[in-house]
Amino acid sequence: MNNGEILLIYEAENCNPNGDPMAENRPRVDLKTMTNIVTDVRLKRFFRDMIISDYGEEWIYVSTVSGKHVTAEEKLMGLKIQTPEDVLRRMIDVRLFGAMIPWKRRRKDGGKEERGESISFTGPVQFTYGFSFHRVALQANGLTNLLSGAKEGFSTIGIDWKVKYSLIGFYGTVSGRNAARTMLGEEDLMVLDDVLWKALMIQTKTRSKVGEAPCLYIRLRYNSRDVFLGDLRRYVRVREKSEYISGPQDLEVDFSELAELFRRNANVIERAFVNVCDWMKPAVKPVLDSLGGKVEMLPHGVDVGQVLRRLL
Repeated sequence: MNNGEILLIYEAENCNPNGDPMAENRPRVDLKTMTNIVTDVRLKRFFRDMIISDYGEEWIYVSTVSGKHVTAEEKLMGLKIQTPEDVLRRMIDVRLFGAMIPWKRRRKDGGKEERGESISFTGPVQFTYGFSFHRVALQANGLTNLLSGAKEGFSTIGIDWKVKYSLIGFYGTVSGRNAARTMLGEEDLMVLDDVLWKALMIQTKTRSKVGEAPCLYIRLRYNSRDVFLGDLRRYVRVREKSEYISGPQDLEVDFSELAELFRRNANVIERAFVNVCDWMKPAVKPVLDSLGGKVEMLPHGVDVGQVLRRLL
């Protein structure tokens, strides 16, 4: 497998894209620039939860077991996994994102198993932290919950934090060299393409996340293991048309620099896998034109269940 890069943009309106438990669960922001921040862990959780919801917990390493939190060793034992390679064959999130896996080894004298060193798999697919392309406005609303006590009810008061609107960009890389070490196949990346987009529509239907929706997904596949163009977000220009950003109508999104980047590097781009929402299509057209016949519009329509089982 050769290298690749990913640009993912999604929007969040009147919701909390990624609360900070150390700060009253407020949306994470850079206090100097007032841009919204979302961790890569939050993004990958969407993907994992979508696989679990549709196909079960046994295909995901970072998950509960029957809704209960267990140790990694308990999870592996329950699935009767015998070798580290079995983890890769079974769990698509390890093939994609990597993991640190505790492993036991048998004593040379044939005695009981004892803990060995953890085995680390570096994930071929890595995402940076996401950030909004503009300043965001925070909203705080008081919440009162009525709880039932032994003799009489009592209430608690909290604060519900949200952002008014945030257009969030993530940058990701696909390492061809690391892919060989985790048994990652092109089919796994096709699952990532389809499921991540779907997850941003389906897994965001919770009280704190409703209002989030995917806007643009581009995965470039290069013809070499020695190519990376760098953070693709640097070539996306977003101008604030209003002092108070309440929706996409208050932003002007320009992809002309990204289109020019793709034109200059057409010789290394083998394929581009693209999904785009309706309101962003006019702005993205120059990018699609710059890629010419190399564009494959998503979803692939891949049989996810078959891909999950392909190495078993």
